[in-house]
Amino acid sequence: MTAGFRGLLFWKILLGFWLTFLLMSQLLWLSFSLYGKHHEPPENLTARRIVNLQMTSAVSVLQRGGIEALNDMMADWPASDRRFFSIQMMDKPPQEKSRRDLNPDVLNGEFPKEVIEWVSGADGRQYQLRYDVEGLRNDSNMGGPPRHFLNVPEPLLFMAGFGGLLFSLFLAWNLTRPMRQLRKGFDRVSKGDLSVRLFPAMRRRHDELSAVAQDFDSMVERLSVLVSAREELLHDVSHELRSPLARLQLATGLARQTPESVGQSLDRIDEEARRLDKMIGELLTLSRAEHESLPDEQYFDLFGLLEAVVNDARYEAQIPGVDILLFADRSADYTVKGDAKLIRSALENVIRNALRFSLQGQQVSVTLRQENDWLSVNVSDQGPGVDADKLSSIFDPFVRVNTPLSGKGYGLGLSIVRKVVLAHQGEVSAVNGRNGGLELTIKLPHWVV
Repeated sequence: MTAGFRGLLFWKILLGFWLTFLLMSQLLWLSFSLYGKHHEPPENLTARRIVNLQMTSAVSVLQRGGIEALNDMMADWPASDRRFFSIQMMDKPPQEKSRRDLNPDVLNGEFPKEVIEWVSGADGRQYQLRYDVEGLRNDSNMGGPPRHFLNVPEPLLFMAGFGGLLFSLFLAWNLTRPMRQLRKGFDRVSKGDLSVRLFPAMRRRHDELSAVAQDFDSMVERLSVLVSAREELLHDVSHELRSPLARLQLATGLARQTPESVGQSLDRIDEEARRLDKMIGELLTLSRAEHESLPDEQYFDLFGLLEAVVNDARYEAQIPGVDILLFADRSADYTVKGDAKLIRSALENVIRNALRFSLQGQQVSVTLRQENDWLSVNVSDQGPGVDADKLSSIFDPFVRVNTPLSGKGYGLGLSIVRKVVLAHQGEVSAVNGRNGGLELTIKLPHWVV
């Protein structure tokens, strides 16, 4: 046996079903036995009919035709029947005849071992006819096989035991085999192997275990995606951190070498420190947005939140001279459920992204509307837009559009937007406008309180 067959679950299933099978066979036999006490068993019925038929025929022939006619009739009987039938001539008849028919009433007591009949033959002599019933029953196995274990006949015991063992063995193997496969799969995953898949090998089962295998594969695929994303994010973060750290080292080196440039070096160190702090804050926001369960969920008015974000952006837009317009039906209900801080962060990133790519005199339009069960926020600018082949990647971390207006961001803003919206069971998309510029649309579920 392999190591898998020595599992505790396998033996529990095997012994449990095998003992149940034996118990059921014993209960069935007990039921038949109790039933047989009130009804004539089939083997007794067969013996009674044979003995009564042959004894009645022998008596009739002997009375009418004599001993010679009886011998002629017995010559046609099978040799096995003649062995249990005997004839003996008697000198005088007995005082009482002792013939007993094997009727069902006799079976309420002990089944007779023999049947004796006194007959007056055609020649006037007395004959004793004897039929060995016990010999007939034993010879033809009508008396039933001996019982040794659990009051069950040996053939039935062997059939039930062997058949039940095969059935239990197959059932235990069929149930524990996928468990062993799952165990091996989890063991490989725990060792870092995320290429394991179980559903292809278990798809033919078409039961709950194949559904578990399918869920296992989905889990491993999700883990693989998350691990890959984490590795890529770690690689990108380490790459992005090198540049400000290198500039910090350069500024401290210049400050030591040229004391007259200490003030300029300190200003550079402050700027790089602020950039590092900004990037770390965005990374923390991105990490928080990735959690599916948001601990600070609450109901709030999306219009009020959006209006506050637009007002802040208008203050910043005074320097580049960009107008930010807000369009919404103030009488409508804009209730959403979620983390207001994360939603505000996502809206700020979208509007500031549009402001970054806008020139003096251009406009940024922000529109809030109801669309069935959704609340849609559309932000459009009049900037250069994005190349069509790069639209699908602008929501990835550290992806930046190479334009003179892109500024010094780290490419985390739109990635934060997507993570926040997905965490709130929403949708986000980006398209190039018909007249230029970029249009970003955020859809959030509309909650009616």
